[in-house]
Amino acid sequence: MRKRRFIVRKKGSALLRICLILGILLVLAGAGYGIFALTGSQEQSQGLEQLPFTADTNYVFTGSGFLYMYGDRLTYDDLLDAKKDASYQVSTGSVQLAASPTLSVLYHDTAVQILGAAESLTFTQQVEQVACGVNHVAVLLRGEGQAMSLQVYDKAGTQTDQMDFPDGELMDFGFAQTQDDTLWTLEMAPAGSLPLSTLTTYDLATNHTTGVMTIQGQLVDQVWFTQNSIFFSCTNNLIRFTRTGNTEAYRLLVYGWELCDVSTAGSTPLFLYRERGAAGASGTVKIYALPEGETASATVSAVQLPAGTLGAFLAGGNLYACTQDTLYVYSSTGKQTNAVALPRTVDRAQKLSETHLLLTGGNGLYVAALR
Repeated sequence: MRKRRFIVRKKGSALLRICLILGILLVLAGAGYGIFALTGSQEQSQGLEQLPFTADTNYVFTGSGFLYMYGDRLTYDDLLDAKKDASYQVSTGSVQLAASPTLSVLYHDTAVQILGAAESLTFTQQVEQVACGVNHVAVLLRGEGQAMSLQVYDKAGTQTDQMDFPDGELMDFGFAQTQDDTLWTLEMAPAGSLPLSTLTTYDLATNHTTGVMTIQGQLVDQVWFTQNSIFFSCTNNLIRFTRTGNTEAYRLLVYGWELCDVSTAGSTPLFLYRERGAAGASGTVKIYALPEGETASATVSAVQLPAGTLGAFLAGGNLYACTQDTLYVYSSTGKQTNAVALPRTVDRAQKLSETHLLLTGGNGLYVAALR
């Protein structure tokens, strides 16, 4: 079981200090440069502007902009307001990046720099992973005997919480997608011959544990939060818990399928499933429109994706399927509503947010704004 402690550690010397006093400028709204509209007729073709960095660059999408390393420079590019663009010289390029719409972090094996904080955080343990929330940063550390420690810091770099886990029990952690101060941890421990997964939620604004939910007999693949629900996508079932009371509302059978995307921008959460273990992105997918009531009255729509699909994504209540030269648009019920020709061939597509896709062509990167 975890051991939870409230400890404030002294921040170490600034191994990563890189002139980040103005770093708060880097975490505001924005999202790159390239845009093409997805409205209009099937003959419509829109131009793409190439991003000012390449696919092999160390970069992160903050949810509203791009933060990237180029040599010894740390740069932020803003889509809507060029006044927010910024570039700073850093002391080392050997760092990893983590970000949310409100916080950004640089880190390496033994140090973490929260952008805007006066000093970096230094550790004797190995920094394994960093996640950014609205007002807090969670740092996962690996200590002696492979035991894990999850330490929480506010945006000024002050430690506010700590949770310790024996080796192998912590499976995942993160912040709720609802842009509040909810941190969650997912643990797994054997219960006889069956796995037992436990999700614990914490309100970092009050430092209180707000929920403990257990799933027995199947593995939890993903956890997704809305304002009213916590959804567990598991080996056998898709399970909805209420956020108020943390009680199970219903479960749906999804055995043989795996979750590949979620959209919560519309009136009803949409979950996209593909056949478990399927090679590539082509084939049949299922769109689950999930009610947030007490009964499992979900609507399920099957869509046969176009041949050569590079990726399929839910955004803004629609399904998008991208091939090398065309972006297909489907309604939430699976009806094709548009097909937009791409002005150049692409070889990879990924979802950035409910409003943007990132396309890769060779070593070039392009942002597609979904409208």
